[in-house]
Amino acid sequence: MFEYGKIAVVLVVTFGVAVIGIALIRRFWSFRQGVDGGDGVRKMQTTPVLRVGGLPLFVCFLTSYLFSIFASSGQQAPMLGTAFLVLGSVMFLLGFCDDLFHLPAKVKLFVQIMVGVAAYSAGMRIECVSNPFGDGSFELGGFSLILTMAWFVALPNLINLIDGMDGLAGGISLFLCATLAALGMLTGNMGLMILCVGLVGGLTGFLVFNLPPAKIYMGDGGAYLLGFVIAASSLISSNKGAIFGALLVVVIALGFPILDTVLAITRRALAGLPLMAPDARHLHHRLITLGFSKRTILLVLYGVVSGLSLLGLSVFISQGYMLPIAGMVGIIAVFGILRLVGLPHTIRDARRLAREIISLRKEIRYAYALSQVLAHELDRVDSPERYWTLFRDSMAKVAIFPRECSEHSPGPELLGHCLISHRISEGREWQVLCLKATSESRQWERVVRCFLPALMDGIAKWGDSPPHLGISEEPVDEESIHVTAAASSAHHQVSRLRRESDAELELEFGEVVDG
Repeated sequence: MFEYGKIAVVLVVTFGVAVIGIALIRRFWSFRQGVDGGDGVRKMQTTPVLRVGGLPLFVCFLTSYLFSIFASSGQQAPMLGTAFLVLGSVMFLLGFCDDLFHLPAKVKLFVQIMVGVAAYSAGMRIECVSNPFGDGSFELGGFSLILTMAWFVALPNLINLIDGMDGLAGGISLFLCATLAALGMLTGNMGLMILCVGLVGGLTGFLVFNLPPAKIYMGDGGAYLLGFVIAASSLISSNKGAIFGALLVVVIALGFPILDTVLAITRRALAGLPLMAPDARHLHHRLITLGFSKRTILLVLYGVVSGLSLLGLSVFISQGYMLPIAGMVGIIAVFGILRLVGLPHTIRDARRLAREIISLRKEIRYAYALSQVLAHELDRVDSPERYWTLFRDSMAKVAIFPRECSEHSPGPELLGHCLISHRISEGREWQVLCLKATSESRQWERVVRCFLPALMDGIAKWGDSPPHLGISEEPVDEESIHVTAAASSAHHQVSRLRRESDAELELEFGEVVDG
């Protein structure tokens, strides 16, 4: 049996490597690349933060790999071969280059697919689906390569997608590495166990600087490296029959990130947006809007992931007999989370929400396309006045106008429309009016959010608040977020005005603004 003292040595060494490495990077990093500024949408930090935390994690990976080689000598379990080290390094370099130079999505996807093919050729593959309840398995044949590639593409991107809040991706990866270390011990693979234990130590040191408020991010380099290690480690076992069980453990432990990713993909597909387009509507973002602090959210999510990890290990140890219980717990947890964050948790509510989003699909896609044009215009225009004129004109194309009378109470001219407010920084809110919004007022927030990156990028470039764009220094009363909801009785009095032509409505709104 491997001595526990040596495990402690690995933990201490990799912890020290991570802490010292991050301290040196923060002290001596002087490049413009690899620095992440806030955008007011997903990244709310007020000062730039380094996103090259994957570099010390990669050094921890190399250190852990060396320890694992010595631990694997003389045992019958599969060793972590050179392919494991080389492909892990390729994934890290891919993500690290993206952190520095923003690689195209197609290039990243191509490299990830090639890594999956290389891993398949090196023996890290899903060849059969074993029966979790007993003996027997089903050979996959030609589908083995497809599933293996999908596995090695999905896991790194999954870790990258959940890296949207301080300490979240690092903490979840830590619990997954601890779970895989326990799996290595259960299957007698000491090399796998030592590698994952070393990464646990490195991630613990990383979290010292990554917990809220974060002083460094792992970036795509760290996320891709950890995703590859998790994907490859789950395929390295003492025998073929245990591979499906190991995959099942990882899938159960990743239950929360998988649910979040499925919801994000469904949401973007219904709205007609690119599936990989970033937004601020993930589950942890919703918990923040409900008033929970980041530390509280992290503690809750850490508890969920640790519980799911233990549940996955119990399924593996019981040879599948705990699988029905795990399934029941998963179903209850999904409905509980959906109810907590205010998402539809019944078929009726889900269909209603889907109809509302689809009804605004054209407006959302048009607004997103306009925001992409503004992103290009930002590099072309030579004055802030020109850019903000283009910004206002782009919003006007979807009948969205800044509210320039924020210091006054909303008059009867505004009661037929939707007032949407978005917090862009401490004490500052962006307020706009949607002239077309009626019963789908809540969904018009999705249209407005499309312009937020263009707004924040413009502020970041020109260095001051743009005039006449509805930016208020004082927070708006919560009751006036949706005027239509607060004054529903007055809507009947102005219904005649809403039947006027679009030209008359725009003229009327212009008079309010000029006044």
